[in-house]
Amino acid sequence: MQLSEMIDKSGVEQVSSITNISIDNLNYLAEENFEKLTRVKSLGFLLILEREYKDDIDVTDLRERVKAYFEEHKPADENVVMVSKDSVEGGFDISYFKWFVVFALLIGGWILYSQGQLDGVIKNVEDKKDFFDDKKALDSNVSDEEAKNVHVENSNGETVTIAMPVVPVEKKISLIGEEAKNEANKGHFDEKSGKNGSKESERSAESLVQEVVEDADKVVQKTVKEVVSEANEGSNNTPEITTITVNPTRGTLWFGFINIDTKKRREFMKKSSTPFDIKGGRWLLVTGHGYVDIVSDIKSIELADRRKHYFYIDSHEIKTLTKKEFRRMNGRRGW
Repeated sequence: MQLSEMIDKSGVEQVSSITNISIDNLNYLAEENFEKLTRVKSLGFLLILEREYKDDIDVTDLRERVKAYFEEHKPADENVVMVSKDSVEGGFDISYFKWFVVFALLIGGWILYSQGQLDGVIKNVEDKKDFFDDKKALDSNVSDEEAKNVHVENSNGETVTIAMPVVPVEKKISLIGEEAKNEANKGHFDEKSGKNGSKESERSAESLVQEVVEDADKVVQKTVKEVVSEANEGSNNTPEITTITVNPTRGTLWFGFINIDTKKRREFMKKSSTPFDIKGGRWLLVTGHGYVDIVSDIKSIELADRRKHYFYIDSHEIKTLTKKEFRRMNGRRGW
């Protein structure tokens, strides 16, 4: 019986519950939609179907079509391939965060512009720059004491008095709010009160600018929190690994699992594909040789060499380890 006939007869939900293969992957196999799968997954799923249904299903022709398809679409790189589901389906892109920050800064600038403070701030900065330049020029001139010692005589020998130049009045330009302008128009102030009013106006303008900057900072912080919250929510939806399928590709394979927390060991000697339920724990996996495929719904690892291989496995990742790392995580034991 072919796979499609088995699905029509028993129903895809029942086949999925017996084989632990997801409904989507079963449909991809039945419809021969191989571009949604990898070669390792396709052949591994077929081995699981043969093991569970034995003589009731014949997937020989489907296996040949899988091999022919992936031979035709064989990638140029023959090295070991580790494919992350997140990398295929996409994830949070930090460039969006940059655009959010830029957008928030633009909002702060727009607030300054809409309240008419942006031009005033720029003009005040320019006026201060001119003031410092003028002050520097005045300081470089001859001092009053030096000017008193200068004597000039005319052709008759009479001393001529040189009039001292009038020091220009320094004029400070500051941002004055509308309320301060209205108060200034209501009456005349003496010199002392006028100076105090100017200082209060400067402080008022500076406090207004500071409030605008603080509002812009709040907008940026709120935007950053929303972006980080969305990124965390996206990371919480990451699918978990529940079952690891060890698929020997050449001869008999010895392999063993070690629970890091309980130190419980499970070892196998298999020629066929073997699923292993990790039960949400943290496991170490060691293989006797490298002619093996490690299959899960998140990552798949395809190997083809004679060396031992070591792995760390939990519900979120499959990570290749060195022998030194394996011994350190296993309490300095080789097995």
